Amino acid sequence: MTRPNKIVFTQSRPLKLQIGADSLRFKRADLPRSNQVFTSRSYLLPRSSALRLKAYLNENTLFLQPFGTLEEADVLLAFSFGDAPTVNQHLQQIALDCRKYRPSLPLFLQQEIADDVILTSRDIYSIKAEAYQTTTDVAAAALSLTPKRKVMIVAQAWHAQRCIDTCKSLGWDVIGLRCSNLFPKDDPQPWVRHPLNWVIKESHREQAAGHEISEQFQLI
Repeated sequence: MTRPNKIVFTQSRPLKLQIGADSLRFKRADLPRSNQVFTSRSYLLPRSSALRLKAYLNENTLFLQPFGTLEEADVLLAFSFGDAPTVNQHLQQIALDCRKYRPSLPLFLQQEIADDVILTSRDIYSIKAEAYQTTTDVAAAALSLTPKRKVMIVAQAWHAQRCIDTCKSLGWDVIGLRCSNLFPKDDPQPWVRHPLNWVIKESHREQAAGHEISEQFQLI
C-alpha cells in the first residue's frame, strides 16, 4: 500500500508548503499584502491527491493583486468568500469604496456581502438564492440583470482568478479587480479558513464539492 504524503504549511519566513519531499516557498513580497498571521498546519493526503495538489500549485495562479481602473467599468460584481462576516464585510467595504469613487456605478453583490442597509441605495443589488451559490451561479445571475458587460470584480485574492475566468467564460468583459487578502478563520466552511485548506479544496474541486473534500481530508 502506498504511504500517504504529509502536506505541511509552515508559518516561517518565507512561507513554505511541503508536499512529501518537495517544497514550495512563498516570498512575502510575492504574497497579497496582509497583516494576518496563518498558523502552521499539516494534513495526510493519499499520494494521488498530493500529486494533484502539486500539479495545481505548479499550473495555476494562486492569488492576484488589484489591477485596472474604475473609470473603465460599467458595473461592479462582488463575490463572497465563505459565510462568516470576517472577509465578506471587508469585501463589502471595498465595493462601497468603489461606489464612493464612482457614485453612479451599479453594484451587484453576492448575498453574503449585501445587507439591508446598503440595499436601500439606488443601483445596489443583492444576488440571492436559497441554495448554495457557486461562482458560476453568481456571475450568470448578475449577467442576466444588466445589459452592461464591462465589469470590475471584487473578490478574495486567492479566489479572484477563478472569478475572473468564470466571468470571461460567460461573456463579461473583465476590466479590473479589487480584492481582500484575508481568510475567515471562524468560517463554517472549512475550506476557506486557511490558505492550505483552500488550495487542497481548489485542486480537488472537479472531483467533489467543498464540504465533501473537507470531510475526506478532515480539514480544520
